[in-house]
Amino acid sequence: MGAKKDTFKQMDAYLMNFIDGLKWFDKDKQQFEDIDNNVMPLPAVLMSFGRTPYENQGENIKHGNVNIRFRIGFENYADSYTGSINQDKALEFFDFNEAVFSALQGLDLQYVKNLDLTADEDDVQNKNVIVTVLEFSGTLIIDTSNVQSVTPGLKLNPVKEVARPPKEENTFFYTTD
Repeated sequence: MGAKKDTFKQMDAYLMNFIDGLKWFDKDKQQFEDIDNNVMPLPAVLMSFGRTPYENQGENIKHGNVNIRFRIGFENYADSYTGSINQDKALEFFDFNEAVFSALQGLDLQYVKNLDLTADEDDVQNKNVIVTVLEFSGTLIIDTSNVQSVTPGLKLNPVKEVARPPKEENTFFYTTD
């Protein structure tokens, strides 16, 4: 489906140019779950599409209620507790998350319109990488007029019947003496 591929590529270009400090954008393949074996510079944003139900709009146009999940990884070794000498450094990930949110809220791209934050969540199970999940919904617009219908067909070519040799009987006998 070209609309999702194009949306991913447009999102990549947009976020990499719009968000100061963003070093990596990729398709979410659970890289943060195995951060030791996934080399990527941080901060990073990973994107995935959720379930997208579609409705026909007529004239070969479909609108999908698209759900897009962004997982933001921010490396952080500082302490955030009250009185920490580096608390401000430890809380910088909030500023970065706000920049990602601001870039995405209300965004319109070629195929995706009206992105709207529907949920956020902290994921704290990734060592010194703070992962925040931002989920957005919007409208994915696809035009099916360029999609060629394929009707599966079976083309049979008559084959000259060939005589087969008679099936041989199994002449081996085994005994259990």
